[in-house]
Amino acid sequence: MFRHPARLSGPELLVALATLMMIGSGLSPATADETVASPSIENQISSQQLADIQQELALLRVRDAYWTEREQQLTSGVPMASSAWLVPCSWDDELPGACDGCGDLIECGSYCGCGACRSCQCPTPQAPCVDCPRVSTLNPYYNISIFGAVTVDMVFNGRRPVAPGTPYFLTPGPLPGREQSTFDIHARQSTLGAALVGPQLGQWQTGGQVLGVFYNDNVIADKYGVLPMLAYGELRNDAWRFAAGLQFDVFNPMIPTILPFSALSASGNSGNAFRGQVRAERFIQPSANSQWTLQAALSEPIATTIDPTFGISEDAGWPNVEARVALALGEAGAGPAAQRPFEWGVSGVVGQLRTSPALPDPQVVADVWGVGSDLRVRLSERFGMAAEMYSGQGLGTYNGAILQTINRDTLNSVRSTGGWCEVYAYLTPCLHSHWGYGIDDPLDRDVSVDPTALGRIRNETYFANLLWDLNQSLRIGFEFSWRETVYRVLPGNEGAGFHTQCRWAF
Repeated sequence: MFRHPARLSGPELLVALATLMMIGSGLSPATADETVASPSIENQISSQQLADIQQELALLRVRDAYWTEREQQLTSGVPMASSAWLVPCSWDDELPGACDGCGDLIECGSYCGCGACRSCQCPTPQAPCVDCPRVSTLNPYYNISIFGAVTVDMVFNGRRPVAPGTPYFLTPGPLPGREQSTFDIHARQSTLGAALVGPQLGQWQTGGQVLGVFYNDNVIADKYGVLPMLAYGELRNDAWRFAAGLQFDVFNPMIPTILPFSALSASGNSGNAFRGQVRAERFIQPSANSQWTLQAALSEPIATTIDPTFGISEDAGWPNVEARVALALGEAGAGPAAQRPFEWGVSGVVGQLRTSPALPDPQVVADVWGVGSDLRVRLSERFGMAAEMYSGQGLGTYNGAILQTINRDTLNSVRSTGGWCEVYAYLTPCLHSHWGYGIDDPLDRDVSVDPTALGRIRNETYFANLLWDLNQSLRIGFEFSWRETVYRVLPGNEGAGFHTQCRWAF
C-alpha cells in the first residue's frame, strides 16, 4: 500500500526529495542513495534547489509531528497534548487551521492574512488517510457525493402534541384529572442523501439529488421508516435550470430556523411540502449585485407524506400550477448555499381537488389556490430577519390551514390565512439565537363541526432557541416553544415545549 509522505523519516524524506530533483536534472534514480551521500552533490544541485529541499523538509517534519501525535491519540484515546498547532497555511488540504492566501505559520484558532480562520472555532482535521473509500457507479460519467446527518431529538411537551415527537398542533384540552405531558427521544430527523454530478451536454450541466429521512411514509404516524424528500434530475447553466422528480414546493419556499422537523407547518409556514414536480427556472442578473429569479412548476396535487387523511380527496385530472418571482440584492456569497443579503419573493398556486362520497351523493370538485410572499433581510453581519405570509383555500397539503384541506361535512375547500416571522442574532460566529412566531387562522365557518374531524380554527406557536456550532460537523441546540390550538367544537389547549437537539453532519 502507498505510504503517506508524512510518515517517512527525515533521511527518507531527504533521499526522496533529492531523487525527485535529480530526475528533473537527468540523473539516474538508481544512484540516488550514493548521490545523497556523496560530497559532490553540490555540483549536481544548485544552492537554490538545496534551499527548496530544506524548506520542504522542514514543513514535512511539522506534518510528520502532527500526524504522529494524532495517530497516538487515535490509538490510545488520550487527547492531543496541544490544541494550538503551528501549521503552514499553504498546506490547506490536510493540516488543521490552514487556509489559502498566505505562507506563514499560523496558530489554530487565530486569524491569518486570508481571513479564513475564525477566532472561536478550529477547523476540524481531516480523517487519517486509509485505503480510500469511494462510490463507484455503473455509469462512469457520473460522480456521486454522499452526505447526511445523524440528528438526535429530545422533546418534552407539557400538553400532548400531534405528533408527539414532531409537534404540529396540540390535541384537545385534557379531561379533569388527566395528564397530557409527553417525552420523546428519537433520531427520525436524521438524513442520508447523495448529490449527483453528470457530464456536460453542451453548455448544460447534468446532475441531481436524492435525500431521505427516517420517518414513516407519513410524518404524524410517529414511527421509524424511510421517507423520501428529494429525488430529482436536472439540467442547468448560469441562466436556466430544468428539473423533474420529487422536489420542494415553489410556493412559499422559505423555512424558519427551528429545531422540530415540522418547522412551523400548521402554524403559518405554508409550502415546504415535497411532491412530484416538473420545474423550469430562469435567472436574470441585471448587475453584479442583483438577480431576478423566475420559477414555474407543474406539481402533484395530493401529497400525503404529512397527514394520511389528505388521501380522502384525489386530483381532478390535471396538475397544480405553481409560480414564483423573486428579487435578490447585494453581493452574492461563495458556495452552493450562498445567499444575497436581501431577497423578496411573491408566489402562487392554483389547482383542484375532487372528493367522491358514497352514493347517491355527487362528487365535489373544490378549488385550490394560494398567494404568498416571503422576505429575508440580513441587516448586518450579526443580525437579520425573515418572514412569510399566505392566504388561500384548500392548502392543507401545502402545510396551511392547520393541515385541513376540505370541510368533512361539505367537502368544500377550507379558506385560511397565516404567516410567520423570525429575527436572529449571531452572538459569535459559532453561537446564534433565533426568535419567532407563527399563526394559522382558517375561516371558522369553513371548518367541520364533526367532533371526530378535530376541526381546528387557530394554531399559534412562539419559539426561541440557541444554537451552538462546535465545529463544521457538530451542532447542539436548545429551544423553548409555546403552542396554543383552538378547536371549533372541542376544548382548546395550550402548553410549553422544550427541545434539545444534537446533530452530527457529514
